[in-house]
Amino acid sequence: MKKIAIFFVIIISLVSSISYMYFNYTKNIENIRKENLEFEIYKDREIFGTELATLINKAIDTNLKNEVLKDNNGKYIDNKKNSIKIDIKFIDNDTEYNIEKIYNGGIQKFVNYYRDILFKCTNIEYHNSTGKIKYMKFKQVIQ
Repeated sequence: MKKIAIFFVIIISLVSSISYMYFNYTKNIENIRKENLEFEIYKDREIFGTELATLINKAIDTNLKNEVLKDNNGKYIDNKKNSIKIDIKFIDNDTEYNIEKIYNGGIQKFVNYYRDILFKCTNIEYHNSTGKIKYMKFKQVIQ
C-alpha cells in the first residue's frame, strides 16, 4: 500500500512539473510575440519621422530595460538574446546612422527636421536563440 502511494505521489509530481514547465514555455512565447509585434507592425510600412522617433525611444527603452551593454563608441552590443539595433539610411546625404547617434544628437532635433519625412522599414532580423527582434533597418523614402 505504501509503495502505491509513493508511486502516485511521484506521478503527480512529474505531471505537475511538466505542466508548470509547459505553462512557462507558452507564457514566454506569448510575451515574445507581444514584444515583437510592437516592432513588426512597421515592416514594409511607410511612417513619418515622428513615429520613427517614437520607435527609437521604444528601442532605447527596451535595451535599457534588458540591461544591454554598450561598447566604447556608445553603441549597444548584440547580446544574442534581447538587444535591439536600428539603422536609418538617409537619402539627403546618403549616410546611415544608428539609433544611438540619433538619440544622443537629440530626438527633438530629429523630429524637428524629419517629422514630415517618410521612412520605410526594409529589413527585420531576429535573435536565433530567443526569436526576439534584434535588428531593423529603415530607409528614407522622400526628402
